[in-house]
Amino acid sequence: MPKVLSIKQPWCTLIAEGRKDVENRTWLTKYRGRVLLHATAKPDAAVELYRKNVKNPSWIEIQMFNALKESEDKNLFGAIIGEAEIVDCVQNHPSEWAEKGVYNWVLKDPVMYAKPVHNVKGKLGLWDMFENDLAQMIRNEYGEK
Repeated sequence: MPKVLSIKQPWCTLIAEGRKDVENRTWLTKYRGRVLLHATAKPDAAVELYRKNVKNPSWIEIQMFNALKESEDKNLFGAIIGEAEIVDCVQNHPSEWAEKGVYNWVLKDPVMYAKPVHNVKGKLGLWDMFENDLAQMIRNEYGEK
């Protein structure tokens, strides 16, 4: 049974594309292994607001804004868009994406799917998706038998 992690955009795209190597969470996970990356139905409102008001964006901000635009252009919301491996969970990771004072879930070997699986409702936390449900969603999305 695959584990799934719901993440707001643009963060989910940045992870799936291998540009962001940590996911910041307020809680510790002991899970290690592959997770499906689920892009939530709505983007991070703070990034949207910030994008409208920033004058001279930094390199990280440019990455965020480009990933948000890409997510909007490709409709990467409410969908499983890729996968990655959780290899560690630490605080104060040296990544430029790591936030201080929270847990940094260290990610490796991301994959961005060529065809996202849409119409997937997210959940809080690290959640299980039954393989039969995932297979049915793929069939519904792409008409595969």
